[in-house]
This record gives sequence, C-alpha cells and structure tokens, in this order.
Amino acid sequence: MSKLIQSLKAKMLQSTKLLQQLASDRSRNAARSPDTEHDYLRLGQSLLTRAKVAQDGLIGVVSDTRRPSTFQKRMSALRFTLQQRQLELLGSIIEPVSDEQAQRHIAAFDEQIACVQALLELRRRGLGGLRALRNSKRRALSGLPPDWRVQLCKRGRAGRYGAALLVAALTGCRPSELERGVKVWQTQDAATQEIEIHFEVAGAKVKREQGQPHRRLTYAAGDTHPLLSMIKALLPGTAETPVVVQVASAMNFSAEVQRLAACLWPSHPDTVTAYCLRHQWGADAKRNGDADAVSRGLGHLSRKTQRVYGTASQGKPAHRLKPLRIEAERPVKGTAPEVAPTDPDEPESAS
Repeated sequence: MSKLIQSLKAKMLQSTKLLQQLASDRSRNAARSPDTEHDYLRLGQSLLTRAKVAQDGLIGVVSDTRRPSTFQKRMSALRFTLQQRQLELLGSIIEPVSDEQAQRHIAAFDEQIACVQALLELRRRGLGGLRALRNSKRRALSGLPPDWRVQLCKRGRAGRYGAALLVAALTGCRPSELERGVKVWQTQDAATQEIEIHFEVAGAKVKREQGQPHRRLTYAAGDTHPLLSMIKALLPGTAETPVVVQVASAMNFSAEVQRLAACLWPSHPDTVTAYCLRHQWGADAKRNGDADAVSRGLGHLSRKTQRVYGTASQGKPAHRLKPLRIEAERPVKGTAPEVAPTDPDEPESAS
C-alpha cells in the first residue's frame, strides 16, 4: 500500500471522527422535512463559498451576525451540509485508487476537515457580542402610506418581478412559495355568473403537524382594488388555464422588494421586506373580522400563529383586501375568536 493511500485512509478516518464530535444525539435523530434540508444545503453551500474569500474564513462568515437565531441556523445548515458532503466524498472513492486520484481525494478531505474543525471551534465559542433587536415586520408597516402595496407594485411592475409582487401582495405568500410557483386563473361562478380570480399556493414549512399543503384564495373580478385591476391585466380573459407566477430565487425577490421600498421611502426607519406584504395581508384579514382567515390564508395549521401578523388597525378600510373565500387543505386547530374591526385611528393592539 502506497504512502498516499495510507494518508488518504487516515484523512477519511479523521474527517469521520470529527463529524461524529460535531453531530449531537439530537441532530442525528432530528426529523427534517425535505424543504428544510433543501434550505440548509443552499445556505450551507453559500456560507462555504463566501468563506473561501473571507478574511477570517468560515469562522468569520458564520460569526458575522448579532442574532443568536441566525447564528444557530447557520451552524445547523453547515453541519447538515458537511455531513452530506462527507457522504459524497466517501462515495466518490472507487478502488483501485491511483496516486493522482489519491492526491485529489486528500485535498478534498483536508478542506472538509478544516471546515469541520472551524465549526467545532464556533460551537465552543458561541456567539459573542450584543444581541440585536429583532426586526419586526409588523413594526415596519407603521409609517408607510396606506396604499404602500399599490405604490410598490406600480414601481416594480415593469421589472422581472412585477407579477410576483402582485401575487405576494394579494396572497401574503412566502417568497419560498413563489419559488415553487403560485397558480392564478379566472372562472365564472355557475350560480352567480360572476367572474372570480383564484390563487392557489403550495405551502412551504409543511410537516405532519405544521402548515397547510395547499390553500386557495378567491377574489371577485369586479372588485375595484388597484391590485386586482393590475393582476387582471396579466390574465388571459376568462380562460381557466392557470398562469403560474414563479421566481427563480426567493432571496433575489426579497432583495428587490427592499430595493424598491428604499427608493420609494428612503427615510423610513425600518427595512421593508417581502414579509411586510405578508403582514399587511394578515392585518387586512383581521380588519375584515375573521381571525381564522389569517391562519388559513397564510398557510398555518394553528390559529395561534395569527397573533404575530399585523394588527386590525393596520388594515386600512379604503385599502384593505377582501377575498370572497379563503380555503385551506387542513382545518385550522381550534377556533379563533372574531376580530372586531377597529377605527383606523385607534392605536395598534398588542395582539
């Protein structure tokens, strides 16, 4: 056996033992959804790529945050990504191995070992520094014009995300759900003969006891809300064939929302993100007096989650959305109390 082969076997063993130190019993047995694993791999690979050019390497990239939740998510994503990469590295070794192949494998395992050692060091250190205040999307709505969604969609409608902005505003869907594609189509109601606009969202963050796999929101085509007028212009008459509105990257879509908002309201104290559209949709649903509609429409299985999305007073009467129906695949757990509409000038409630 050549010295290179011996060295390769030693690197394989060292890498495996380090990963065993890194993986806790809890992480080994954790049940992750395919969506979570996909997000972890994407985040982990992004961090590893950034680390190659960062001054402080992987330790600096992961530590570049003041939020414990962000730090822990990066750690979990990298742990999963490195575990997957270890399996790929081991699977790529096919005997007999030439000296040239052994050298390439050794270099790959050296890189893997360095990353795992960095992660072990990060776990030992933890996140230092002061904790940053959480950026509240609900707070970010305060101070925006009542028709801010319409202004945002008009500003961005000529760009590549014009249709996606409208769908996000009209459904409150997550950017990751736009990656999957949201179906939009029109039908004529057989009983009333009225034209209706439907949106069907395939849910993200769906597990056995969490989330809505599918939900559908229906608006009256005769509704004069400017957002509905804009979406109607994109649909082919009353054809029932769905138009699929989709983005290639949820991150790029979110960045575009922030860019547009910064151009429109440069002095606004809080960052306006794609999730602000989600919070505004929840505020409208609360203003309409149906708290369970918040959970159904935003893709939640439990009514408790509706508490953190907008407030009834943020759903301004002249600008709020009023869907005809909000249907979800699963029944919402529990029954939420009716939300009494509030005067738009009342202070925001804490719920």
